[in-house]
Amino acid sequence: MALIVVAIVVDLGTAGAVASVISGVVALAGLTLSVFTLVRTGNRTDGTVSANGERSVAVGGDAGRVITGDHTTVLPTPAPVPAPASPATPPAAPSPAAPPAPRPDVSASGNRAAAVGGDAKEIITGDGTHL
Repeated sequence: MALIVVAIVVDLGTAGAVASVISGVVALAGLTLSVFTLVRTGNRTDGTVSANGERSVAVGGDAGRVITGDHTTVLPTPAPVPAPASPATPPAAPSPAAPPAPRPDVSASGNRAAAVGGDAKEIITGDGTHL
């Protein structure tokens, strides 16, 4: 509305200059708000991780194997056999990387407790386990 008044009262050249200044101020305000929001929240993707108790384990991300028992025998697992590649299939185009998903808060309380915020392949809490 103010630009219309300036265009009518003064001239179009002055209205254009005023519009440029106003758009610059609005853009600077948007940039300032964006930077403030990024600095305030940061890039925090991990929750808090805590383990309380004798032999308790807490893992914020993925865990392959967690063992808290005594005298556990673990045998190596055979490597998986890879499938043969098809030469006629062109390689897939890489997909754009998505931002990491936020991890939850992880807390293990008690003796031999285990808590994992991501994926866990095995959690063994007993004594004398043979795998």
